[in-house]
Amino acid sequence: MMEDRKPEYNKHNLQDQPITFYTEKFHEADPVEISSRTHVPYDSEKQTFTVRFLGTDYQVTWPDFQISPALADNSGRVLILRYLLFAEYEAFDNTFISFRDMPSGDLYFTPFRGRCILRFNRKYGTRIDTFRKVLEEMGCKKVDYADACYDVELFPELYIRFILWAGDDEFPASSQILFSENFKKAFQTYDLAEAGGVCLNAFAAREAQHA
Repeated sequence: MMEDRKPEYNKHNLQDQPITFYTEKFHEADPVEISSRTHVPYDSEKQTFTVRFLGTDYQVTWPDFQISPALADNSGRVLILRYLLFAEYEAFDNTFISFRDMPSGDLYFTPFRGRCILRFNRKYGTRIDTFRKVLEEMGCKKVDYADACYDVELFPELYIRFILWAGDDEFPASSQILFSENFKKAFQTYDLAEAGGVCLNAFAAREAQHA
């Protein structure tokens, strides 16, 4: 069950409670309960979860939380921990919602817009072909909408939709980020800024491979 937390935003929310905090909670958790709640496969003999995250299968050991292959993005590591500790599985029903549609979304929207939507627009608003290439290399689902639109699977059946509209002589380029509605069962609203940021970091890392 999702934890009971006050609607309190901090742009470093995940880092303010360091990874050691969540690792301790993970150490105390019941891996069978985690697997049942999240539908994440657990091998009791190897004491290992198989977590699919951004298209890669990671082996996550319990109770010590070692990840293989290594994951350098600390926000990504914490997202995996919080997903295992608090998320409830719900199948994707092809419904997407805006950040504002999340609980207390209006309260958190301004920092989310700055950290994710505007960052996304700055990075790819005038480089839509590069965005398409990166997302296709990552195996993301192309959606026939706007000038470029892709669904990124963060965890199984949890999708983030990244949308770009090209600019012209009258209007600058613009962007939007939507979330599959089942995110409400998986994360707190303020976590979605971290989720969007982790995706943008992954795009940049993939693009850097060709630099």
